[in-house]
Amino acid sequence: MQDPFMNQKLNNYGIKYRLGKGAFATVYAAEDLSKNTTAHKTLVALKIPINQNISYRKQLAEAELLMELDHPNIVKVHSIEYNRQFNVFFFVMELLKGKPLEEILYLKGAEPCDNGFTEKIIAQIFSSLEYCAAKNMLHRDIKPANVVVLNADHIKITDFGFAGIFEDLDKRTLRAGTLFYMPYEQIQGKPELASDVWAAGVILYRMLTGRLPFVAADEKELIKKIKEEEPTPVKDLNPKAPDHLVEICNECLKKDPAERYKFTHDFGI
Repeated sequence: MQDPFMNQKLNNYGIKYRLGKGAFATVYAAEDLSKNTTAHKTLVALKIPINQNISYRKQLAEAELLMELDHPNIVKVHSIEYNRQFNVFFFVMELLKGKPLEEILYLKGAEPCDNGFTEKIIAQIFSSLEYCAAKNMLHRDIKPANVVVLNADHIKITDFGFAGIFEDLDKRTLRAGTLFYMPYEQIQGKPELASDVWAAGVILYRMLTGRLPFVAADEKELIKKIKEEEPTPVKDLNPKAPDHLVEICNECLKKDPAERYKFTHDFGI
């Protein structure tokens, strides 16, 4: 099936190629024709939601919220625009040139990551989450696929499609997220700010051990494990894991959100 947006012009943006397609949106690389010169071409990412029936006013409010975020480890949203020719709205975002952490972990297989790399990545994830928590914002889908690694070890958190101010979250999507990285309160549709901390803990556990803390043959069994069981101790799987990272990981994966990690460690990175 031919992509209707390939090589098309949306407002001041000339679409060049597709970066990826998910359940909720398709993302393209595009030239910003208003800024391009003979010597320099400015590239951006255009994120076009698949469900175009969502209120444009609601999307604009969410985009304005994201545009206020200014952190070195969070992807920058420049604007949300509407194109009359195609009758679509779209987000204009910073174009990231790097690899999703998921791809890096997949290639590692069941092997732990280098301790130095793990510490640098998790420190930046925590920095971005601490920044969001200070603004009372919950991401709700922190996972390796939404962490882009640039320049060897600098990261950007992406895909804020489920994000929002904690008190204003859409009640119809309270269970939104990816099950392997969701704490039990989020599975119940009762997410808290500390729910993102759990997800970061799952990433940290996977980087330290090469495994997810909870796996199962089906969704029902997986939910039961997340609710009731403790993961295999990190040191049992990787005796060389740094003690402070193991301690932080254990705090992130506390069943009680109130007991989870509070961004108290100074990584000094």
